Amino acid sequence: MNRKYLALVILISISLFPFSCESPEEDDTTPPAAPANLSFDANQSGDGEIYLTWDAPADDDVASYHIYRAVGTGSFTELTSLTATSYLDQSLDYTVEYSYKVTAKDDSENESPFSNTVSLTPVNLYSPDTPSGLEIKAHNIPSAFTLNVELSWLANIEGDFSHYKVYRSETAVFAPDEATELDSLTEVYYYDEDVVAGTTYYYKLIAYDLGGKASDPTNVVSDTPLPVPTLISPINAAVASSTTPTFHWSHVDKAVKYKIIVRTSQLTGDIWESTITTPTNATSGSEISVTYPSSATTLTSNTQYYWFISAYSQDTEEINTYTAVNVFRTP
Repeated sequence: MNRKYLALVILISISLFPFSCESPEEDDTTPPAAPANLSFDANQSGDGEIYLTWDAPADDDVASYHIYRAVGTGSFTELTSLTATSYLDQSLDYTVEYSYKVTAKDDSENESPFSNTVSLTPVNLYSPDTPSGLEIKAHNIPSAFTLNVELSWLANIEGDFSHYKVYRSETAVFAPDEATELDSLTEVYYYDEDVVAGTTYYYKLIAYDLGGKASDPTNVVSDTPLPVPTLISPINAAVASSTTPTFHWSHVDKAVKYKIIVRTSQLTGDIWESTITTPTNATSGSEISVTYPSSATTLTSNTQYYWFISAYSQDTEEINTYTAVNVFRTP
């Protein structure tokens, strides 16, 4: 190749080089336009709620929206970010004015100017729902130092829910007022430990919202921490009359049924159990009895066995109280 031709090739290559390389992409520093028409939608707002909607800017690289809120005369601070063009603010105070404005951010984190501002105070139109699922369980377990009435219920789901109040009486018909108010709480359970065994207690529950409106009271529920039944015979290592002994104990008022358990040791080795419905003619202190059946595991002669009674105030498997374990011998 002659020198003139070589020089021409080099010159052409140099002249074409700038056009064969792409220009580096410039950083995006242009923010999107501000969201438009920020407004309050009354139809989708509830008690203590403000439902906001806005129009998206025309920019095709909007990645998120950022909601700023001022409470009362306070300054605006960022409340949340989201990708939707609507937001429901909940659990708001009825005595405070809330102000809102929204920005948009693009993929490069450029933030738009603020939208217009919306300011309003939430309203309180409706009382909360009456609490549901109220259940009651009374317990008197001396060995565990437990004497109480346990209440539990399902949580209210209103956005403006504030708290519950528990009311108690020793009569079935009573007004939920200051005289019967027991406690105020936000949990969905309550242990009443200021109780006496043998006394029946009646309870109602009311829910309150942030604006002070009260629900209707629940239906009355009641239960009785039962006194511990007294085992009569065979007890204190006495010899039973046969290997199919009859067990006797005293009835406690409000017990709807009992369960007897016979075992081979004080703590374990259950060999027989039976549930006994309280006779309709039973009165407090009257004797109830049940005989060990011949169809159960045969009791060995001249052997020590143990038994105890559980008492129930409701027709469920929730034990209300039970006796200490006692001992007897077979003949």
